[in-house]
Amino acid sequence: MTPAEVADEAAEAERETDVCEAQRTAEWEAWVDARPTKDQRYFHRNKVKRTYEFAIVRAGKAAPRRLTTEHKKQILALYEAAQALHMGTGIPHEADHMVQLFGKNKAGEQVICGLLGPWNLRAIQWKLNRRRGNWFYIADAENDEPTDDEILASFAVHDGDDDIPF
Repeated sequence: MTPAEVADEAAEAERETDVCEAQRTAEWEAWVDARPTKDQRYFHRNKVKRTYEFAIVRAGKAAPRRLTTEHKKQILALYEAAQALHMGTGIPHEADHMVQLFGKNKAGEQVICGLLGPWNLRAIQWKLNRRRGNWFYIADAENDEPTDDEILASFAVHDGDDDIPF
């Protein structure tokens, strides 16, 4: 294929993607509009905002008092990005805390408390987030410096998708 043909195919794929996204959005809006009560329509249209507000409440002590309005906007934007990924790909995405709010070791003891902040969040597939759970790796007490192999083995996920290391 010539570079011009490749560019033409890429442009066509981009147009098809935009059409599919517009169609999916229109179908979703029609579905929401078909809900019988005003409360149900509000519930579905504001799902991201409700998820964000619930996350703030659920975090409790893990939500630092120093969160500014800008930080809160960034957190809400991350939740919106996860919803956009869900709508665009059809695969549910969630906001994941890189350092868990209440991380536990393999023995089930709480060993870490991450914070709810934009620096500690990312949007990933819900399946990966649930598989990871609230487990957090900490080296054994006797072994202050774990080897690279031990660290890499502790984060191994055997799902064939190595795009998201944890």
